[in-house]
Amino acid sequence: MRAKQRAYHTILALLVVGLAVWRLVFLLPALDLDSVRELLLLVFLGVLAECLSVPFAYGRLSGAFVLILSTFFIYGAAAAAWVSGLAALFGQGIANCGNPVRTVFFNAGQCVLAVVVADGLFRLCGGVQIQPISANIFPLLVFTVSYIAVNHILVHLYTTPDRHAFVGRVSWFDSIKWDTLTYFFTVPLGILIAMIYGYIGLSGTVLLFFPILATQLALRFYVRLKTTNIGLTAFYRLAKTLESKPGPIEIMEQVLANAKKAVPYRAGVAYLRPEEGTSYLPVAATGLYARQLMSTAVYEGEGLIGLVLENREPEIIYDTRMHPQAKRESGLCRTMRSLIIIPLFTTSDLLGVIVLGEKRPQVFDESSLHIMTVLARQGAMALENHLLGYRLNQALSRDNLTGLLSFSALWDIVTGRCSSARAEGFTMGLILLDIDRFRVFNKHYGRVAGEMLLVQVANLLDNSLRRDDVVSRYGGDEFALLLPWATGAQLVDQAETLLKNISAQPFSREGRTARITVSIGVAEFPRDAGDPAGLFNSAQRALDKAKEGGGNRVITAAAPLTV
Repeated sequence: MRAKQRAYHTILALLVVGLAVWRLVFLLPALDLDSVRELLLLVFLGVLAECLSVPFAYGRLSGAFVLILSTFFIYGAAAAAWVSGLAALFGQGIANCGNPVRTVFFNAGQCVLAVVVADGLFRLCGGVQIQPISANIFPLLVFTVSYIAVNHILVHLYTTPDRHAFVGRVSWFDSIKWDTLTYFFTVPLGILIAMIYGYIGLSGTVLLFFPILATQLALRFYVRLKTTNIGLTAFYRLAKTLESKPGPIEIMEQVLANAKKAVPYRAGVAYLRPEEGTSYLPVAATGLYARQLMSTAVYEGEGLIGLVLENREPEIIYDTRMHPQAKRESGLCRTMRSLIIIPLFTTSDLLGVIVLGEKRPQVFDESSLHIMTVLARQGAMALENHLLGYRLNQALSRDNLTGLLSFSALWDIVTGRCSSARAEGFTMGLILLDIDRFRVFNKHYGRVAGEMLLVQVANLLDNSLRRDDVVSRYGGDEFALLLPWATGAQLVDQAETLLKNISAQPFSREGRTARITVSIGVAEFPRDAGDPAGLFNSAQRALDKAKEGGGNRVITAAAPLTV
C-alpha cells in the first residue's frame, strides 16, 4: 500500500514539476532582466511568507498571493510565475514541516501552473495588464478564483491516496473556505501595491507587505493556541467533573461528552470489563446508533477493537473502506468511515476501550489522537480510583478469617432492606446461628482447629444461600443470615435444613474429624420487629432460648410460627 502511494505521489509530482519547468522555460524570454534584483527581493519576501504560513488542512494559509498579484500587474505573468515557484520551493523547503522532497517540488510546481492557468483565463476574459486595474475587475476576479481552484484541485489529487497525512479535523470544503477568506485581505492589498507602485517604488512595497507577515505570524500563534486551548478546556472540564467521584458509568459518559467538544464525532461508545468476565460490555454510548451500540460486546483479541485492546496501543482508522481489516467487519466499521480506538488501562490492569466514529473519511488526526489519549488516561485514573475504593470498602466490610461480610456491613444491608420492605410491603427473615460448645472444641482440638472450623462453617453457609440471601460473621462463633422474602414455615424450613447439614458434616483437621451442632434463633420482619435493632434483638432472644434448651435446635421469636 505504501509503495503504491509513494509511486502515485512521485508520478504526479514529476508530471506537475515537468509541466511547471516547461512553462518557466517557455516564459523565461519574457522576463525583464533589468528587474532581476527587484524580483529576487520579491522572492525573498515570498520565502518569508511561506516560512510563516499557517499549516492547515490540504495546504497552508499564506499571504504570498499579495506578491503574486502585484508582481503579475507590475512585471507580467512570466515574473509572477517565477516568483511564485521559487518562493514556494525555497520557502517550503526551509519550513516544510517534515514533507518529503517530492512534496516540496510538487507545491512549487502547482504554484507555477496556478499562475499560468490563471493568466490564460485572465486574457481569455479580456484582461490586459497595461490597462488600469479598474478596467480589469472581472478578469481580476477570474484570475483570483482560477488561481485558488487550480491550487486546491492539484492538492486534492496529490493527497487522495493518503489524505490522513495532510488533513486535520476539517474537510476539503472547509479548507477551501478558510483559504478563500485569506484572499479577501490579500487581493485588495495586492491591488493597492500594484496601483501605487509607481509612486512608492519597491521599498514601499516591502513596507506594505510587512503587515501581511505580521498577520500571518499572529494567525499562526492563534491557530496553535486555539488548538491547544480546545484540548486543555476538555481536560479541565473532565477533571472538574471527576472531582465529585462519579461511578464508572458516569465517568465514561463524561469522557464521551467532553471528547465531543474537542474531537467532533458522530458516534461514540465506551466499553468496560466486569470484575469477572472475558467480555467488555458497553456502559455509555452517544450519537448515532447509541441504542444499537449498547447491545454489543467486545472480546480481547477478536476483531479490530479486540486487537487494539490486546496491543494496548491507541489507533486511528483514517478510512474503514481502505483499511484491510476494518472493511471486512460489521458494526461501526460499516457505518463510520473514520474511527479512533483508545484502550483504557492502568499500570496493572486493562479496564476497557473507547471508540469514536465519524461518517466522513480522514477526519481524525494525530492531534485528535493526543486529546483522546489524555482524556482516556483521565478516565482510566478515575476508574482505577473508583475500583480501589470499592475494593478497599469490600475488604473493610469482610471478616478477615472467614471472608464473610462483617457485622457492620450486614447492619447497613439490613437497614436498607427494612426501609424497602416497609415501603414495598414485603417481608424477610433473620437467622442467628451459634456453634454449640465451641470453647470445648477449641480446648480439645486447639485454636488453629477452631479457626479452621469457623472457616468451614462459613463456607457451608455461603454455599447454602439463595440468590438474594446474605450471610455474615456476627461475632466470635456466631453467624447471621438475612433471607429476603422468606416467611413462616419457609423460614423455619431453611433454618432446620442448615441445622441438619451442619450436624451431618464431618469437620476435619490434620486427619482428625469431629461433628458439631448449632443453635439457631429465627425472627421475621415486620412480624417480630418493626426496625433493624428490634429484628436482631428478637432473633438474639430466640437464639438464647435455643442454647438454654441444650442446643442443636431452632427456636423462633414468635411461637407457634405459621405460614
